[in-house]
Amino acid sequence: MRVRRLGIGVVGLSVLMAGAWLATPSEAADDAKIYVVQGLPNRSVDVEIDGSSVAKGVAATKVVGPFDVSGGSHSVRIIDDGKTVVEKMVKVGADSSSDVVAHLPAPGESDPVITAYKNDLSAVPSDKANLTVAHTAEVPPADVTVNGKVLFDDIANGQALSLVVPVGTYEAAIVPHGKDSPVFLGPLKLTVEGGALNRVYAVGDPEKNTMNVAVHVIEVQKSGSKKPKKVDTGTGGQAAGLSSAGSALWVDLTR
Repeated sequence: MRVRRLGIGVVGLSVLMAGAWLATPSEAADDAKIYVVQGLPNRSVDVEIDGSSVAKGVAATKVVGPFDVSGGSHSVRIIDDGKTVVEKMVKVGADSSSDVVAHLPAPGESDPVITAYKNDLSAVPSDKANLTVAHTAEVPPADVTVNGKVLFDDIANGQALSLVVPVGTYEAAIVPHGKDSPVFLGPLKLTVEGGALNRVYAVGDPEKNTMNVAVHVIEVQKSGSKKPKKVDTGTGGQAAGLSSAGSALWVDLTR
Protein backbone atom coordinates (compact mmCIF):
# COMPACT_ATOMS: atom_id res chain seq x y z
CA MET A 1 0.00 0.00 0.00
CA ARG A 2 1.27 3.44 -0.94
CA VAL A 3 0.35 6.22 1.41
CA ARG A 4 0.16 9.94 1.11
CA ARG A 5 1.58 11.42 4.22
CA LEU A 6 2.43 15.01 4.86
CA GLY A 7 2.75 17.51 7.64
CA ILE A 8 2.09 21.03 6.47
CA GLY A 9 1.65 24.54 7.71
CA VAL A 10 -1.39 26.66 7.11
CA VAL A 11 0.32 28.63 4.34
CA GLY A 12 0.23 26.76 1.06
CA LEU A 13 -2.11 24.03 2.29
CA SER A 14 -3.96 23.86 -1.01
CA VAL A 15 -0.77 23.27 -2.99
CA LEU A 16 0.59 20.65 -0.65
CA MET A 17 -2.69 18.82 -0.26
CA ALA A 18 -2.99 18.53 -4.02
CA GLY A 19 0.39 16.76 -4.03
CA ALA A 20 -0.17 14.54 -1.00
CA TRP A 21 1.00 10.93 -0.80
CA LEU A 22 -1.61 8.34 -1.73
CA ALA A 23 -2.62 5.08 -0.10
CA THR A 24 -4.54 2.39 -1.94
CA PRO A 25 -6.97 0.13 -0.05
CA SER A 26 -5.39 -3.02 1.30
CA GLU A 27 -5.83 -6.25 -0.58
CA ALA A 28 -5.28 -8.28 2.57
CA ALA A 29 -8.55 -9.64 3.91
CA ASP A 30 -7.57 -10.31 7.52
CA ASP A 31 -5.06 -7.65 8.53
CA ALA A 32 -5.94 -4.25 9.93
CA LYS A 33 -3.99 -1.15 8.97
CA ILE A 34 -2.85 1.46 11.47
CA TYR A 35 -1.49 4.89 10.54
CA VAL A 36 -0.02 7.11 13.25
CA VAL A 37 -0.51 10.86 13.03
CA GLN A 38 1.96 12.97 15.02
CA GLY A 39 -0.10 15.90 16.31
CA LEU A 40 2.21 17.03 19.12
CA PRO A 41 3.91 20.34 18.24
CA ASN A 42 7.63 20.97 18.69
CA ARG A 43 8.41 17.28 19.19
CA SER A 44 10.18 14.57 17.25
CA VAL A 45 8.92 11.25 18.58
CA ASP A 46 9.39 7.51 18.23
CA VAL A 47 6.44 5.16 17.82
CA GLU A 48 5.97 1.66 19.21
CA ILE A 49 3.13 -0.75 18.52
CA ASP A 50 2.81 -3.69 20.91
CA GLY A 51 6.30 -2.97 22.23
CA SER A 52 8.00 -3.03 18.81
CA SER A 53 9.53 0.09 17.27
CA VAL A 54 7.80 1.03 14.00
CA ALA A 55 9.00 4.61 13.43
CA LYS A 56 11.64 6.97 14.79
CA GLY A 57 12.07 10.73 14.73
CA VAL A 58 8.54 11.51 13.56
CA ALA A 59 8.10 15.29 13.38
CA ALA A 60 4.91 17.15 14.18
CA THR A 61 2.10 16.85 11.56
CA LYS A 62 3.74 13.83 9.91
CA VAL A 63 1.85 10.60 9.18
CA VAL A 64 3.58 7.21 9.32
CA GLY A 65 2.31 3.81 8.26
CA PRO A 66 0.43 1.79 7.36
CA PHE A 67 1.41 -0.81 9.93
CA ASP A 68 -0.15 -4.26 9.63
CA VAL A 69 -1.77 -5.65 12.77
CA SER A 70 -4.37 -8.28 13.49
CA GLY A 71 -7.91 -7.36 14.44
CA GLY A 72 -8.17 -6.71 18.17
CA SER A 73 -6.52 -4.47 20.78
CA HIS A 74 -2.99 -3.11 20.33
CA SER A 75 -0.76 -0.89 22.42
CA VAL A 76 0.39 2.34 20.75
CA ARG A 77 3.17 4.17 22.55
CA ILE A 78 4.63 7.60 21.75
CA ILE A 79 8.16 8.21 23.05
CA ASP A 80 10.25 11.38 23.23
CA ASP A 81 13.89 11.19 24.26
CA GLY A 82 13.38 7.73 25.71
CA LYS A 83 10.41 8.74 27.85
CA THR A 84 6.80 7.73 27.28
CA VAL A 85 4.71 10.74 26.27
CA VAL A 86 1.43 8.87 25.92
CA GLU A 87 0.35 5.24 25.55
CA LYS A 88 -3.04 3.72 24.81
CA MET A 89 -4.66 0.42 23.91
CA VAL A 90 -6.38 0.86 20.55
CA LYS A 91 -9.00 -1.60 19.30
CA VAL A 92 -9.26 -2.19 15.55
CA GLY A 93 -11.42 -4.53 13.51
CA ALA A 94 -10.12 -7.09 11.02
CA ASP A 95 -9.78 -5.74 7.48
CA SER A 96 -10.06 -2.16 8.72
CA SER A 97 -8.01 1.02 8.44
CA SER A 98 -7.51 3.46 11.31
CA ASP A 99 -5.70 6.71 12.01
CA VAL A 100 -4.24 6.85 15.51
CA VAL A 101 -3.56 10.48 16.45
CA ALA A 102 -1.29 11.64 19.28
CA HIS A 103 -2.37 15.17 20.14
CA LEU A 104 -2.78 17.82 22.81
CA PRO A 105 -5.77 17.56 25.19
CA ALA A 106 -8.62 19.98 25.69
CA PRO A 107 -7.77 23.21 27.58
CA GLY A 108 -7.43 22.66 31.31
CA GLU A 109 -5.88 19.24 30.91
CA SER A 110 -2.14 18.67 30.84
CA ASP A 111 -1.23 15.30 29.36
CA PRO A 112 -1.22 14.45 25.65
CA VAL A 113 -3.84 11.98 24.48
CA ILE A 114 -4.34 9.41 21.73
CA THR A 115 -7.54 9.26 19.71
CA ALA A 116 -8.27 6.56 17.13
CA TYR A 117 -10.43 7.19 14.08
CA LYS A 118 -11.69 4.49 11.74
CA ASN A 119 -11.07 5.39 8.11
CA ASP A 120 -14.14 5.25 5.89
CA LEU A 121 -12.87 3.63 2.68
CA SER A 122 -16.25 3.66 0.94
CA ALA A 123 -16.13 4.26 -2.81
CA VAL A 124 -16.16 7.91 -3.89
CA PRO A 125 -16.62 9.25 -7.44
CA SER A 126 -13.50 10.72 -9.01
CA ASP A 127 -15.12 14.19 -9.04
CA LYS A 128 -15.95 14.08 -5.32
CA ALA A 129 -13.97 13.81 -2.10
CA ASN A 130 -14.79 12.32 1.27
CA LEU A 131 -13.59 15.05 3.63
CA THR A 132 -13.17 14.38 7.36
CA VAL A 133 -12.07 17.16 9.72
CA ALA A 134 -11.02 16.33 13.29
CA HIS A 135 -10.60 18.65 16.30
CA THR A 136 -7.34 17.49 17.87
CA ALA A 137 -6.03 20.84 19.08
CA GLU A 138 -5.80 22.43 22.52
CA VAL A 139 -8.79 24.72 22.02
CA PRO A 140 -12.30 24.71 23.53
CA PRO A 141 -15.35 23.48 21.61
CA ALA A 142 -15.27 25.17 18.23
CA ASP A 143 -17.17 25.83 15.02
CA VAL A 144 -15.88 25.00 11.56
CA THR A 145 -16.68 27.43 8.76
CA VAL A 146 -16.42 26.60 5.07
CA ASN A 147 -16.65 29.43 2.55
CA GLY A 148 -17.79 31.69 5.37
CA LYS A 149 -20.66 29.48 6.54
CA VAL A 150 -20.75 27.57 9.83
CA LEU A 151 -21.28 23.97 8.77
CA PHE A 152 -20.51 22.27 12.07
CA ASP A 153 -20.73 23.78 15.50
CA ASP A 154 -19.70 22.98 19.04
CA ILE A 155 -17.12 20.32 18.13
CA ALA A 156 -15.00 19.26 21.10
CA ASN A 157 -11.45 17.98 21.29
CA GLY A 158 -11.33 14.44 19.92
CA GLN A 159 -14.46 14.78 17.79
CA ALA A 160 -14.63 14.66 14.00
CA LEU A 161 -16.98 15.53 11.15
CA SER A 162 -17.36 14.07 7.66
CA LEU A 163 -18.88 15.32 4.43
CA VAL A 164 -18.74 14.48 0.74
CA VAL A 165 -17.90 17.49 -1.43
CA PRO A 166 -17.20 18.15 -5.10
CA VAL A 167 -13.52 18.39 -5.96
CA GLY A 168 -12.43 21.99 -5.54
CA THR A 169 -10.81 24.51 -3.25
CA TYR A 170 -12.60 25.68 -0.12
CA GLU A 171 -11.79 28.33 2.47
CA ALA A 172 -11.97 26.82 5.94
CA ALA A 173 -11.48 28.19 9.44
CA ILE A 174 -11.92 27.11 13.04
CA VAL A 175 -13.41 29.66 15.45
CA PRO A 176 -14.74 29.56 19.03
CA HIS A 177 -18.24 28.13 19.29
CA GLY A 178 -20.80 30.83 18.51
CA LYS A 179 -18.19 33.51 17.77
CA ASP A 180 -16.25 34.91 14.83
CA SER A 181 -13.01 35.53 16.71
CA PRO A 182 -10.37 34.86 17.71
CA VAL A 183 -9.73 32.57 14.75
CA PHE A 184 -7.98 29.47 16.05
CA LEU A 185 -6.93 28.24 12.62
CA GLY A 186 -7.15 29.77 9.14
CA PRO A 187 -8.84 30.91 7.11
CA LEU A 188 -6.94 28.57 4.84
CA LYS A 189 -7.41 27.32 1.30
CA LEU A 190 -8.21 23.62 1.28
CA THR A 191 -8.06 21.76 -2.04
CA VAL A 192 -9.59 18.31 -1.73
CA GLU A 193 -8.58 15.34 -3.86
CA GLY A 194 -11.20 13.37 -5.75
CA GLY A 195 -11.82 9.65 -5.38
CA ALA A 196 -10.20 9.68 -1.97
CA LEU A 197 -10.68 10.06 1.77
CA ASN A 198 -9.16 13.40 2.74
CA ARG A 199 -8.47 13.57 6.49
CA VAL A 200 -7.57 16.94 8.01
CA TYR A 201 -6.47 17.25 11.65
CA ALA A 202 -6.28 20.59 13.45
CA VAL A 203 -3.42 20.33 15.93
CA GLY A 204 -1.46 22.55 18.30
CA ASP A 205 -2.18 25.38 20.72
CA PRO A 206 -3.06 28.92 19.57
CA GLU A 207 -1.79 30.36 22.86
CA LYS A 208 1.67 29.06 21.96
CA ASN A 209 1.41 29.87 18.24
CA THR A 210 1.66 26.20 17.31
CA MET A 211 -1.65 25.75 15.46
CA ASN A 212 -1.18 23.68 12.33
CA VAL A 213 -2.76 20.92 10.28
CA ALA A 214 -1.84 17.36 9.46
CA VAL A 215 -3.32 15.90 6.28
CA HIS A 216 -3.73 12.25 5.34
CA VAL A 217 -5.15 11.33 1.92
CA ILE A 218 -6.13 7.72 1.22
CA GLU A 219 -7.21 6.67 -2.25
CA VAL A 220 -10.42 4.64 -2.27
CA GLN A 221 -12.34 2.70 -4.86
CA LYS A 222 -14.00 5.06 -7.31
CA SER A 223 -17.70 5.00 -8.10
CA GLY A 224 -19.50 6.83 -10.87
CA SER A 225 -21.97 9.66 -10.40
CA LYS A 226 -22.47 13.21 -11.53
CA LYS A 227 -21.07 16.20 -9.70
CA PRO A 228 -23.77 17.44 -7.27
CA LYS A 229 -25.02 20.99 -6.92
CA LYS A 230 -25.53 20.45 -3.20
CA VAL A 231 -23.44 18.67 -0.59
CA ASP A 232 -24.71 16.45 2.22
CA THR A 233 -22.58 17.59 5.14
CA GLY A 234 -23.53 14.75 7.47
CA THR A 235 -24.13 15.04 11.19
CA GLY A 236 -21.37 17.28 12.56
CA GLY A 237 -19.84 17.06 15.99
CA GLN A 238 -19.73 13.28 15.87
CA ALA A 239 -17.13 11.82 18.21
CA ALA A 240 -15.03 8.97 16.91
CA GLY A 241 -16.67 5.71 17.85
CA LEU A 242 -19.91 7.34 19.08
CA SER A 243 -23.34 7.54 17.50
CA SER A 244 -24.07 10.68 15.51
CA ALA A 245 -26.08 13.60 16.83
CA GLY A 246 -27.84 16.40 15.02
CA SER A 247 -29.57 16.76 11.69
CA ALA A 248 -28.02 16.50 8.26
CA LEU A 249 -27.21 19.81 6.58
CA TRP A 250 -27.24 20.70 2.91
CA VAL A 251 -25.01 23.40 1.45
CA ASP A 252 -25.84 24.99 -1.89
CA LEU A 253 -22.50 25.35 -3.68
CA THR A 254 -23.97 27.17 -6.66
CA ARG A 255 -24.50 30.40 -4.75
